[in-house]
Amino acid sequence: MKGFDIMKRHRDKYFPLLLLILASMFALSACVSVSLPKSQGKKASDVVFAAPPSPFRALPAPQADQAWVNDGTGNTISFMSDCAGKADPSLEQLQAESLNAMSQLKVLSDERRPYNARLAAVSLAEGEVDGIAVKMKVLTLKKNDCNYTLSYTGVRAGFDRDLAAFERFVQGFKAP
Repeated sequence: MKGFDIMKRHRDKYFPLLLLILASMFALSACVSVSLPKSQGKKASDVVFAAPPSPFRALPAPQADQAWVNDGTGNTISFMSDCAGKADPSLEQLQAESLNAMSQLKVLSDERRPYNARLAAVSLAEGEVDGIAVKMKVLTLKKNDCNYTLSYTGVRAGFDRDLAAFERFVQGFKAP
């Protein structure tokens, strides 16, 4: 049983990073699944945001522009951008690809709303990743030749604990 506890502790420690990697792989590959040319874009510059406050800390995630994790809850906040790529996926395609990181997907809410002087798609969903019940809130936005995905992910039972930090992050995020 001791070996199982060690394995579980390491899985729990690295699970947020695994989930972020899975979500970002799907989000950044949106053009592949809809048979559009693969993006040759780059990350956005001049984005304005405030990092989530402590207990969040920066999380190295090369596929994201920036990512943070709360080690106490395992919840992650991140944003990714893709600019000037050849593909031009819709908001719906960007949303779907982000949420496809989960199996047993159940979309709890899906809305379109004004954000950063554009229309954004905001979805709240739950499902499973590697057999673990998770929940994810994703905001996608297209602005000035860039696609943005802001996401908040966590284990379903502790998801609400840091939701307010994500909402503050979203409020302070400014795409050029």
